[in-house]
Amino acid sequence: MRTPFCGERVEKNVIGRVRAALLLSVLLLAAYVGLRLYADIRTPVSCQDITVTVESQGIQTRLRLWHNYYDNKEYLFLPSFCGQETTARIAAGGSYMGDKLTQKSWDGTKLKEEMTAGLLTDGEHVLQAKDTEFTIVVMRSSAVPALFVTTESGSLSYIEAVKGNGEPGLYRMVESDGSVRASGTLKKLKSRGNATFLEDKKPYQMTLDDAADLLGSGMQDKYILLANRQDQSLLRDRIMYDMSAEMGLDYSAVSRFVDLYVNEEYRGSYQLCEKVETGHGRMEINTETKETETGFLVTLEYAATDRLAEADYYFTTSKGQNVVVKRPKNPTAAQLTYIEDCFQGIEDMIAAGELDMDRLDVTSFARKYLVEEIGKNLDAMYTSQYFYREAVSDAGGDLKLYAGPVWDYDKTLGNPLIEHNRPVNYQEPRGIFAATKQENASWWYDLYQIPAFYEAVVEEYEKTAIPAIETMLDGRIDEYRDEIWDSAYMDYMRWDPFEDFKYGEELEFEREYQAEIDNIKAFLAERKEFLGDIWLEGRAYHQITCDPGDGVMYVTQIDAIEGRMLKEPRDPKLEGYKFDHWVREDTGEAYDFTESYDGVPFTLQAVYVKEE
Repeated sequence: MRTPFCGERVEKNVIGRVRAALLLSVLLLAAYVGLRLYADIRTPVSCQDITVTVESQGIQTRLRLWHNYYDNKEYLFLPSFCGQETTARIAAGGSYMGDKLTQKSWDGTKLKEEMTAGLLTDGEHVLQAKDTEFTIVVMRSSAVPALFVTTESGSLSYIEAVKGNGEPGLYRMVESDGSVRASGTLKKLKSRGNATFLEDKKPYQMTLDDAADLLGSGMQDKYILLANRQDQSLLRDRIMYDMSAEMGLDYSAVSRFVDLYVNEEYRGSYQLCEKVETGHGRMEINTETKETETGFLVTLEYAATDRLAEADYYFTTSKGQNVVVKRPKNPTAAQLTYIEDCFQGIEDMIAAGELDMDRLDVTSFARKYLVEEIGKNLDAMYTSQYFYREAVSDAGGDLKLYAGPVWDYDKTLGNPLIEHNRPVNYQEPRGIFAATKQENASWWYDLYQIPAFYEAVVEEYEKTAIPAIETMLDGRIDEYRDEIWDSAYMDYMRWDPFEDFKYGEELEFEREYQAEIDNIKAFLAERKEFLGDIWLEGRAYHQITCDPGDGVMYVTQIDAIEGRMLKEPRDPKLEGYKFDHWVREDTGEAYDFTESYDGVPFTLQAVYVKEE
């Protein structure tokens, strides 16, 4: 028998050790898996574990439940393409072994694999998962497309931490009939907005890697997702944008309502719309040249330093109007000077009461003013006010300054969320507002004093604004309501816009939402009547002063139109006293608000009685 060489003995020892190590590894892995499986079996399932993969009309997507801490129920918000034939697979993912739910039932029906069509009906259901019972509320959209976004990190934490933060991802837009309108990669999903960024439901900007037509208005690569968190109707921006387009104001944003899902989580009802942007089918402005003379796009901004600090380029006119330069994107110093000189020259012209039709497009300015005035826009001439010039002189193009496009109208049309502690009653349909003189914002006021501009306003009001308003009142607003109703209902449950959950009040979506739609229609109808009274019928219009005496009231004037009844002002407050009635200062007699105003200005004085 041959004796092995020393090297052979070493080789056998090494092989033995490797085999022992492999065996030990297998045993350790088996033990680890067993422990994880045991832990999964013993660990209660939480709502965060559960996902629902739904399939309908050939489209499959995975959705996460949303937990409502007010009623302690889980909500499943289904996109519009999920009809009653939808099938679903309920799982608790994330564990080492995959689905934790080996035993589960839906309303007492045991689920092995897939939930059959007809079980996923609207309303409350009971999901029994292991030893835990969940109340699942199924809600379903119906008419608006679903926009699915997946971020690279799988989270919105970084994006929403600081305004402007963004990251890449994927997107897919699915119509209610199950057809995929577009899908692809995102260069960036980023947070945006000013006051709206501070809300819990935040607005975003989507930049696509490849341009796509998401709105039926042409191929574009940038889209805005408006949250409309400060508008309980979710409709004001859409109404004002579409009414502007009806009036013929160029580059008015096209938009659609969508249900937004980010990283499998329902984020609410959003308004997907075009960005105020140059190129890609948007504004045709010649800003490519590096010559001093250039086309440009600018917007007005508040004096607040935090907003101006975000602007790369801005200047302040001699009247204190802050102007942010949006295009050219990276202007030279000479171009900035040129743009400032152009803008300052037109401000000086208007302040002097002059109107050079070759330098300012009167029609666009009249239409833009009407949009601000009809909506009684809180931000008129302060922020989100755009102006542009299309061409440069050596190209032989149009050198006029144009007003527009329109942007940001959630604080219009009598929005009840505008604070009442302001010097203007924004919920009151009467009154000239945009053309009143305001600090560091006098363009509309100065223009309104020029007869040629006033005449253009009256002409455009009769020719373009009235038909646009009537289109909205004669059914368009109701069409928007019907389109978004189910989506708005899901948003109502997700974000509590009327604060019913917050204050423990009865949930009354149908009544509250319809009341808000009715408020918009009533405001618009009364606004049309008021502006027609003063511009078309020539009725006398004054502001009646309200003297609260030692009391306090924020709005100390009410609008009076000859031949119309005055609307009683809000009651003033006086500590230790209760407001009783108003008297005319000149006569000392109690004022009868059922009488028609005779066109003669006077002052109202408050009368109080001592509280007992």
